[in-house]
Amino acid sequence: MTTPTTEVSAHRQLLEHYYEECLNKGDLDAVYQKAIPGHISHGTVAEGFEGVEHLREWVRIQRASFPDLHVVVDEWIEQADTVVQRFTARGTHSGEDYYGIPATGRPFEISGIVIDHFADGKIIESWFSMDSMELVKQLGLFG
Repeated sequence: MTTPTTEVSAHRQLLEHYYEECLNKGDLDAVYQKAIPGHISHGTVAEGFEGVEHLREWVRIQRASFPDLHVVVDEWIEQADTVVQRFTARGTHSGEDYYGIPATGRPFEISGIVIDHFADGKIIESWFSMDSMELVKQLGLFG
């Protein structure tokens, strides 16, 4: 009896590497290997930066504010050059201010969605969505 194997696409392999090396381990240079210089990021805030530098700065802010940040992809959906990831992010706000919010020392767990579009094996555009109100609630800003 043979066991069916599921082949992981090149796009998913690239994203798995990005999650592990960049988001979970903090290797900000991993961004350059995964996205084109003119990368467009929707739903993230990294004022004063554009393209792949915007994405790198956004990741830097997340890692600096939540040094133990760990992101797990709970579900992958792929269609041609588009990959959707439903993720869960966990961490503790024990680092730098998070967009003006001083470190609270509180843990968080939040889910979200990312839609990445690829061309020539690199990410060209990303759409990021999560419940920011739930995040600030968990950080204790609403009591």
